[in-house]
Amino acid sequence: MYTTQNFVIIVAGGQGLRMGADIKKQYLCLDAVPVLTRTLMAFDSHADIDEIVLVIPQNDYDYCKSQIIAPYGFKKKIHIVPGGEQRQDSVLNGLEKLKKVCMPDTDKIVLIHDGVRPFVGKDVIRDCILGAQKNGACVPAVKITDTVKQADEYFCVEKTIPRQQLYCVQTPQAFRLELILSAFEYAGKTSFTGTDDASIVEHAGQKVMISKGSKFNIKITTPEDLVIGESFVGLKI
Repeated sequence: MYTTQNFVIIVAGGQGLRMGADIKKQYLCLDAVPVLTRTLMAFDSHADIDEIVLVIPQNDYDYCKSQIIAPYGFKKKIHIVPGGEQRQDSVLNGLEKLKKVCMPDTDKIVLIHDGVRPFVGKDVIRDCILGAQKNGACVPAVKITDTVKQADEYFCVEKTIPRQQLYCVQTPQAFRLELILSAFEYAGKTSFTGTDDASIVEHAGQKVMISKGSKFNIKITTPEDLVIGESFVGLKI
């Protein structure tokens, strides 16, 4: 009898250089709780998630255990994995860990999520899982509502781009495990670096569907994002 396992890889291996702070952006606090802890909470509390793989900078294991995880009473199993040189390397490390911990004879869905997106909603997570179950790959996205201009190297407008079919893609990005593993293998063979995990699947010739994202599902990378994030704390998202 086959069952389904749903995993999430939370990628928090970056150095947070754009934030301009003394502490890495994933460890900064929103209302006294670290951003990365809030991200873990979103998946730990979700009924559809079975286990979590947390990818962090290689030297941060003790800090994450004592400051990010231990004080908050998480219920789900959290596997900690060292990150790689680039984000794509970090995700691959997480995928390799999943190959070791997942049960045989199961359908496996893996979500890959930015550690600095702490306000991902339950519906966004569930819709991504359902989309991956149905189509193999699914990403949340919101339609672009602003006018989009293409500029040249001198910042002069070259043309206005029709926005009707343009989307801003978010995470978590969800995939059948065997599909994303084969896509990463192909990316390695062809020396391809993607801008996100879905682009690696696209490069391998697979289709990726879109599900509904959320304007609340922001990625905290700048001081301005921290201010916005503070205003989201406590909202039912």
